[in-house]
Amino acid sequence: MGAADDPEAEDEPAVPAVPEVDVAKDPDVGVTEASPRARPRARRRRTSAPAPSADPGPDAGSDDPDRWRGEVRTSVLLFVATFASVVLFSIEGTLLGTPWSDALAFAGGLLTILLSHELAHWWVARRHGFALSLPRFIPFPSAFGTMGAVISLRSLPRSRTALLEMAVAGPLGGAVVAFTCLLVALPWGRGVSVPESGSTYAVFADPLVVTILGTLTMGAPPDRMAVLHPVALAGWVGCMLTGINLLPAGQLDGGHILNAVAPRWGRAVSLAVIALLLVGGWFLWKGWWVWAAMLLLSGSWRSLPVPETPSLTMRARVLALVALVLAVLTFMPQPIVVETAP
Repeated sequence: MGAADDPEAEDEPAVPAVPEVDVAKDPDVGVTEASPRARPRARRRRTSAPAPSADPGPDAGSDDPDRWRGEVRTSVLLFVATFASVVLFSIEGTLLGTPWSDALAFAGGLLTILLSHELAHWWVARRHGFALSLPRFIPFPSAFGTMGAVISLRSLPRSRTALLEMAVAGPLGGAVVAFTCLLVALPWGRGVSVPESGSTYAVFADPLVVTILGTLTMGAPPDRMAVLHPVALAGWVGCMLTGINLLPAGQLDGGHILNAVAPRWGRAVSLAVIALLLVGGWFLWKGWWVWAAMLLLSGSWRSLPVPETPSLTMRARVLALVALVLAVLTFMPQPIVVETAP
């Protein structure tokens, strides 16, 4: 969800999901593309471009084989570093006293969800002829142990359908894995936490999908004080990131989807959503302030330039509805509540 402009790609309109910042989408959360202010240098592209090649080739997004091999090394090293960061520093990290088996289970679940999200973006983007980098994960020694991952897009979308399908692919791919984690691991819950009097503790809210899957697998949703198995907790985090990433703002995946469906509304809706995040940070969850700041400071509240013609295909319209359903299933206005035991 963040990217750097590639000046050599300006003849092919260039893109971002957070100018060199993956808002991740996040921590996902999301896809990155080149700056929305980039413009073709010498020629103006037709609004109705010819259909791109179905397979841009193994070196899509790289200028030469050496650069491609360098990107592979960088991506692998960052993935390994992020896995270690999640194992050591996350809320399920061993440095906070979590057993190694639980820390590895949480890291494995969470990184599988994030990797599925990013690879789905990457594969669909390639199918639509985007020039792009490999996913790069971002280790972070706190919270969930990672700030998500970014993919740098080096060309702007050639059509509204291309933008929408690329944007929906990530949340859909990540959600499939997150829902599977919940379906399998919710019944493995470890009882109910009883905090000591006067202690401060965090309560994780239940998105709609947790209520549904909990009822299907256990006969009732998990108790608000339930201690989730690490794999189920990874699924919960995946749902939270998916819901946030589907907000219709700028270069979050939801912003790309809105921009593809209604290009003229992108800027106004993005600013409205950021205003709501600032208000929500005051009344609901302080984390909304962090997301608003990331969008504003990175410039990722701006929507990408996208041709208005041709219009969306029927498949793209169906995928837009799928994204709306995912948002309803995963979004939580107040994901984490901090309380003090009486």
